[in-house]
Amino acid sequence: MSIDDVVSELGRVASAEVQRRAGDAEERRAYGWARVHEALSATDAGEPIDDGPWSGFTRGDARAWSWNLFQYEPHGFIHPGSEVRAKALRLLEEGGLPTVFGYPGRAAELVTQGLTPESYRQTREALGARTFSPGDVSFSTSPGSRFSA
Repeated sequence: MSIDDVVSELGRVASAEVQRRAGDAEERRAYGWARVHEALSATDAGEPIDDGPWSGFTRGDARAWSWNLFQYEPHGFIHPGSEVRAKALRLLEEGGLPTVFGYPGRAAELVTQGLTPESYRQTREALGARTFSPGDVSFSTSPGSRFSA
């Protein structure tokens, strides 16, 4: 192979990776919107929550905020937080209301700023914020040493 062939192949591989990442990001964005819409249109969406950390929210808003915060303000990358995150996401996927990582309080802050779950997502998208990808998590094991999870 010539140098030009190597450079061309590297460019092709890099372009394919950029396209794959863009496709993955679009899938996460669409998935998040679908979960927010699903939460807000669920049969119990308008049911008020009277006690616990989500008190003052409706069930739909609490679930929608949870999806938003898990995607845009992620926590829980190393054990035991990673286990807490996995369990909380399973609960959320089953229609439950996770109370981890201070998300109920964060949602309340955002509401006092005049945001709704939909306007929060729209704002984050307009600002170019990326949704959380587990592939973006990296850990430092020692000074100068990094590996991806």
